[in-house]
Amino acid sequence: MQIVDPAEIAKKYLQRLKESVTRLERNMQIVGFIASDDRPSVSYANATRRVFTDAGFNYDLRHVKRLELEAEIIKANADEDVHGIFIYFPVFSNQEDDYLRNLVHYTKDIEAGSLYWTRKLDTNDRSATDKDTNKKALIPCTPLAIVKVLDDIGEYGDGDLPLAGKKITIFNRSQVIGRPLAIMMSNDGAMVLSFDEHGPLEFKAGAPKETSLDRSSALAQSDIIITGVPGSDFELVKPEEVPDDAVCINFSSEQNFTEDVKSHVRAFIPRVGPMTVAMCMRNTIRLFEHFHHE
Repeated sequence: MQIVDPAEIAKKYLQRLKESVTRLERNMQIVGFIASDDRPSVSYANATRRVFTDAGFNYDLRHVKRLELEAEIIKANADEDVHGIFIYFPVFSNQEDDYLRNLVHYTKDIEAGSLYWTRKLDTNDRSATDKDTNKKALIPCTPLAIVKVLDDIGEYGDGDLPLAGKKITIFNRSQVIGRPLAIMMSNDGAMVLSFDEHGPLEFKAGAPKETSLDRSSALAQSDIIITGVPGSDFELVKPEEVPDDAVCINFSSEQNFTEDVKSHVRAFIPRVGPMTVAMCMRNTIRLFEHFHHE
């Protein structure tokens, strides 16, 4: 059994990213907007600002009223001195948040949550622009962090279909994390079973379809199990539900596994936060190189 500390993996990425910032020889200006007192969001915002600042970015964390956020995003989109925009959700905790997410111009969208980058992922288009196929598309930070953690511990293969033959169960189908992750991993060859409060879907080659498989059947056959359920109503995953050679990842702010799962499975990753911050930095540098660097 291996318990993986994502902070140790993130250190390696952050060192390389710092070197990239130094090599670019220009200060990158990032604006982070927080419009709530949500404790996890505030903690994440402060951690992001600290890591970005330490790496050499100019990170301006702005506390704004939620009804002012729309105008502030539009203003930052138009500001040529701003190279990346970060929004700490939730703001309204409804569809208004989706509107705000899509309001960020794709050339400044660090989280890659706007429709431009979502469509790239949905169609498996791995180029940032049609004009230059050498510029790689952005991937949402937390899904990318999960992939990179799996790759670091040797669970993400090589070649065009690195996950061929793998069965993966994901408890979360949000537009920000769970769905992009299911699309990406199924495009890489895995059969992905995706669960949320609306029931299960199966993803193959990036496309969802209906499935009759239930939680028990999905967990019993999974090579990798990924959870991101923030509510306390979720039934925790227990050792008897999962194979003893499974790899388990929890990216929720709450634990979705019982404590004894850790000693039962082959590898357990209790969080991915430090790697998410590193991948946000990676996306920021990529945006700068693609769209703001002459």
